[in-house]
Amino acid sequence: MFKTDAELWQEIIANSGKSWEELIKRYQALVYAVSTRAGLTMMDAADCFQQTWLALYKNRKKLKDPSRLSAWLVTTAKREALLLRRRADRDSGITDTSSCRYGNNPVNKEAELVSPALLPDEELEQLENQARLEIALDELDRRCQQVMEAFFFAPENKSYEEIAISFGISSNSLGPLRRRCLERLKQILLKNQGAGERNNAKSTL
Repeated sequence: MFKTDAELWQEIIANSGKSWEELIKRYQALVYAVSTRAGLTMMDAADCFQQTWLALYKNRKKLKDPSRLSAWLVTTAKREALLLRRRADRDSGITDTSSCRYGNNPVNKEAELVSPALLPDEELEQLENQARLEIALDELDRRCQQVMEAFFFAPENKSYEEIAISFGISSNSLGPLRRRCLERLKQILLKNQGAGERNNAKSTL
């Protein structure tokens, strides 16, 4: 049964290790994406990942709005990545991050393009939106998950007829099924967004 972030968080506050593992599984790709896109080495990205989750655990009783978990994780991961970048530069005796090297190894081209702010707000927002989409997809029933995967996430492009055959239905039936699943996905996204806005309103009272 799918649980919202708020539901998982209440269980985490009650010391549920299983819920903590579920939360990490849900957002691990988001946290790791922030660290790697910030230009960290694999080792530093792993440190950033660990420190971000450690910070969340230490502050678990201070977090008032669990619906903003993804934003909190992105902000914290970005801060931890900046600290690691600065430490790596300091250890290498480098102050100019535009030509930064870690040890004797040049950073990759992606890292060379990273701005001093590490990641622009637009990209951070994109990562958050991706996390919200993945959460909404998890809430879909298995049939709709398979439909979304076939149309939007499959490694190979299949024709409409091929997708219909894989589901054992006619092409005429596939269209309505796809529309129903997209509508359901939209409803879940709106529901989750509304829950977050309600929690934000409560926190300001």
